[in-house]
Amino acid sequence: MKKIALSVLSSLALFVILITPNLALASDQQNYYASLPPEKLAYSDLDAAPEEWKDAILEARNSIIYSASWTVDGQVSYERPDGTIEELPEFSDLFPGWDVPKLNENVRKEQLTKLETQDFQIQAANYVGFVYLFEPSNDESTLPFYTFFSSVNRVTMQADSLPGTSYNGGYTDLDTGQDVGYVNYVSEGGKIYLNNPKKDTAYGARASTYSTEGYAQMSVVDDPK
Repeated sequence: MKKIALSVLSSLALFVILITPNLALASDQQNYYASLPPEKLAYSDLDAAPEEWKDAILEARNSIIYSASWTVDGQVSYERPDGTIEELPEFSDLFPGWDVPKLNENVRKEQLTKLETQDFQIQAANYVGFVYLFEPSNDESTLPFYTFFSSVNRVTMQADSLPGTSYNGGYTDLDTGQDVGYVNYVSEGGKIYLNNPKKDTAYGARASTYSTEGYAQMSVVDDPK
């Protein structure tokens, strides 16, 4: 009986010895990620990070991603108010190895449902109205204020009036949920183009502001060019 008791105690002691380094390692990992500033957290290895830190890493990345203007495969371009074209860098060049931000899946489906309730599929972007511009979230894309299909070579987004000095705008492919381009600090009169939209693909137009929150008069229309 004593031998059995000693054997059990020995096994428990061995288990404690084996598990203690793992617990210490997990604690060290938590302390390490908790100590990182957002800029360094964003560039952490997502695959190697503990599961509970992956959302925080993606949130940190989004704050960097949306602080710059970019395009995916040239799908979005920008014309300044003076008529000059600003060449947008490719997302993959700015953020190699990072995934393009996506809409929340429930939001994506909700946006598509709005289009499906129409009696027929209108193959044209034709929106003019007032949009309330909020400061963008750090952890997810701004919700589209307008969803559309288009059969022309280019769609134009433009602010005809702003509550402040600038806005941020972009387009999202609602079939995949991924953004296809984003431009920040756009002045009144600047034009954000969606180039060569796919005829049977639904898109969402998004806008926010780092300036003054409030109503902007926005248009998203087919460009006959």
